[in-house]
Amino acid sequence: MQITQNYARSGNATLEADGMHLDMPAEMARPGVHLEGMVKDSLAYARVMLALYEVVTGDLRAKPKDHSAYQEWVAQRYLEELDGEMQARATKIPALTARRKELSEKVGELSKQARHLENIAFGGLFYARKRRYFEWLYKNNLDAWYVLDPVVSVHPDVVLFEVFSQDESSYGRVSVPMERMDTFGEVRYGTTNIDYSRALADEIRRIRSYRPAFVQIGAEGVSVATGAGTAVEKKIDLPPTWVRGFLQVQAASAFGAVDLQLSAATLAEVLSVLRRNREKASPRSLRFTIAPGEKPTILIEPWNILVREAEHVYNGDYRGEIRLWGRRRLLVLEDLLPHAERVQVRLLGGGMPSYWTVFQKEMRFDLGLSGWTKNDWAQAARFDLLSATADAKPEQITQAENILAEYLTLTSAQLAQRMDIGQDTATNVLQKCCARGQAMYDHVTGAYRWRPLLPFPVVLPETELDKRVAQAKRIVDAKGVTWSEEETPASRPERIRCEATVRQDVRKSKQQVVVLEIDADGRVQYAQCDCSVFRRDKLRKGPCPHILAASVVVAEQVAVQVANREVKPVASFNPTQFVGKTFVFTGALTLFTRDQAEKLVEERGGSASGSVSKNTAYVVAGEKAGSKLAKAQQLGVPVLTEQEFQQMLEGRA
Repeated sequence: MQITQNYARSGNATLEADGMHLDMPAEMARPGVHLEGMVKDSLAYARVMLALYEVVTGDLRAKPKDHSAYQEWVAQRYLEELDGEMQARATKIPALTARRKELSEKVGELSKQARHLENIAFGGLFYARKRRYFEWLYKNNLDAWYVLDPVVSVHPDVVLFEVFSQDESSYGRVSVPMERMDTFGEVRYGTTNIDYSRALADEIRRIRSYRPAFVQIGAEGVSVATGAGTAVEKKIDLPPTWVRGFLQVQAASAFGAVDLQLSAATLAEVLSVLRRNREKASPRSLRFTIAPGEKPTILIEPWNILVREAEHVYNGDYRGEIRLWGRRRLLVLEDLLPHAERVQVRLLGGGMPSYWTVFQKEMRFDLGLSGWTKNDWAQAARFDLLSATADAKPEQITQAENILAEYLTLTSAQLAQRMDIGQDTATNVLQKCCARGQAMYDHVTGAYRWRPLLPFPVVLPETELDKRVAQAKRIVDAKGVTWSEEETPASRPERIRCEATVRQDVRKSKQQVVVLEIDADGRVQYAQCDCSVFRRDKLRKGPCPHILAASVVVAEQVAVQVANREVKPVASFNPTQFVGKTFVFTGALTLFTRDQAEKLVEERGGSASGSVSKNTAYVVAGEKAGSKLAKAQQLGVPVLTEQEFQQMLEGRA
């Protein structure tokens, strides 16, 4: 897949009297995206952006060592030990070497003549401009030789930067809240690519507390672009693995996982051990030992150094060990940890992807790692096949994309309400939007965001796993799935655990037993099969056809039962629900932007205010709410959390 990216100029930074100005030109073919403002905490911004640069330039694939000098030394030792006859033959080597050099010079002369003829045939102007372009690229944006440009999304509540490493095994994302920026002029929301060059990263390193950062993102108008010089054009042969990697990151983050908190000191100790030591033998994993009500421990192999979490207790119900490989990719977090407020870890299982989130100054850095370094995100388990299995019509997907493009951020419940469909169908539709590269899923907030990866929907070539999907479809069409048992896990009442028997050929007696856990959104959160494929690979290389077939048959029926048992039906839209009521929103909201929340109130006949008074009906408080919350408590005004406000919108409170 070849795409062309055009920029008015390359990314650059200028040091002026008021601070460091960071210019990040947007890709000109995208819809207009513009943001200009000053970051309130410039040092925190510089740290997360430099960590992002470490991801985008990172490549930890094993590289072959150069043994040429050693081989030359060995050859000399062999010559010293040769007998008379062999030494006589060795004396012919200089003459042969000279002959080879002579022939090489002739080949060079002929190559020059060939290039001259090609120049005449194709035109010298082409080669001259091509040479000038690559000379400019080498001097001004060396990373463009081997780095794909970051994707940036400007939303009303946050600015997101997303990248992949060169080995495509690490995904990085920076979230900068709009509340941490003083914006100037008009802000145009949307998604684009930015030119993030090495020169720009070098200038970001010069940011200081007394030297604030001014950020400018956008493709300027024609006159401005002309003043900056000729537009920069980059033709990139976009690998399908890069696109597929973005899609898998979103799907995997929605899969059932073990979530735990670590203190920054614990992770820093782990990275310190890795920095001081070099592995010379296997195993080379981080072995997590997790138990409910206890603080997790991390065993660093092969040295068997045990690191104990000092602060946070694991509050989930998982008990056991999880091993992670490719641990040196975590070193990109090293410079963030001294300033981190907390670290959140999401583990999908042994040898499976993991997510690491570092919070500092309300800014967030997310690092998604595939199962191991050589297993990039494109080769990792196809979690998109399990993320949602309910039916979705093409017109529903188009409608959902239009709604998401308007609101920019939505949960599956909110989309279900706007489209008047079931929540499991809404989740499936949103996952399909992610699969088309039009949206992204944020596992920390549980919301979907409008983020078109490319200016057009993504269509990827068929892979081996797509053949598994076709095989699963044949099983379903032949009615080879029998739902045999159902129960509700005591530890997870919001899910249903079911057992199914799958026959690949209904004419044969051989069958497989599949165990699934499915949530109210119709997403498979746990899967197990007794076939040889699953016993060998688990989910590391994607689900087997039996799990896929069972998921399609079971998920939709079970999701309806879960929803009926645990969740009241989503209320229909009531335009008079909040008539005569005034809402005040304060603090950092995560499920909605402030504009979205106020619009939801106004759509239902209410009004939104910026100050609290005795006439205020409700105050909705997010994280770090300040004086408005204190005044509401003083006046006795009811205070709602975001979750309670959402339940009110859905008619569940």
